[in-house]
Amino acid sequence: MSADGHLTDSAVRHQVYVQRFGSGLTTKAVKFVRRAINRAKKTVQGGLSQYQSARYQRQIETLSNDLRAIYGDMAEQQRIDYGDFAQYEFTFNTKLLDQVVKASVKLAEPSVEMIAAAVLSDPLELLVGKGRQSINIAGALAQFGTKKTADIISEIGLGAAMGEDSRQIVRRLTSLGISHEEQASSLVSTLTNHVSASARNHTFSENDDILEGKQDIATLDGRTTAFCRSIDHRIIRLDGPSPPYHWRCRTTQVPVLKAEYRREIPGSVRPAVGPDGAQQVSSKTNYGDWLTRQPVTFQREVLGHKRYQLFSKGDLTLDRFVDGETGKQYTLDQLKELEPHAFERAGLN
Repeated sequence: MSADGHLTDSAVRHQVYVQRFGSGLTTKAVKFVRRAINRAKKTVQGGLSQYQSARYQRQIETLSNDLRAIYGDMAEQQRIDYGDFAQYEFTFNTKLLDQVVKASVKLAEPSVEMIAAAVLSDPLELLVGKGRQSINIAGALAQFGTKKTADIISEIGLGAAMGEDSRQIVRRLTSLGISHEEQASSLVSTLTNHVSASARNHTFSENDDILEGKQDIATLDGRTTAFCRSIDHRIIRLDGPSPPYHWRCRTTQVPVLKAEYRREIPGSVRPAVGPDGAQQVSSKTNYGDWLTRQPVTFQREVLGHKRYQLFSKGDLTLDRFVDGETGKQYTLDQLKELEPHAFERAGLN
């Protein structure tokens, strides 16, 4: 088996660890979210003064300060954990690369502390709506705390303005807390994958003399987005884009070695989760190949009925369903304009 196959095998298995680590950080973050909601409930249960009165404003200002402190503590804890994680990820990727290069190659090994500092300042770029969002870890955590504080204050103000009693406002806060926990989970899982990807990219850049590019490796299951399905096994330049490509992205990347530095390694596979549960497939299998071998019902569930027809009968590969520039999935009308013959072959005219 090739070095590339071994890298794919190891990277996919490691991505499971990354997601588990992210789940642990999510648990920590949720505790801060609950602390903030409980602090707000305590203020409400203690009795709010008349809405918009001077005393009411003082109560809200005190609460706002407390909430900012809670979310500030959350951000600081996350930054510490991400710093430690960045060091671990850089070390892991360096060791992994060392396993697949010829024994005569000496890898660069800069200070892991310097790499961790660089990772924490690296911006992540995500597809959001019709555009892209660029923000670093500190900015994302600060933005989260600011928005959640504003949400809580707004919800209390709305209830007070409507003349609701404390029990009704507390119910509002309970519902809001559930939403905030889900948003915290999305934030932390995305940032965790960003730290992993950024540390990996620093490994690549420190050893760019032996690499010719990097390859996207998506998750083989029914939850993978259209964009990540379309780029599975895509090879791009080292300075090309990296995951996470969107919120909750699970795609990872592996280095592509120059031929003269590759070492042959026996056996490699990657996990996949289809309708019949988990299985192992060849590391050379991309998402389209894997999906083709799944039951028709599963293919329809993943793609939708008409896109399934275009995929199975219209001979459209998964990358043709997505705008390569924006990462957005084409609408069926756009696809028909771009690929009229595929619609004819699929009998969709």
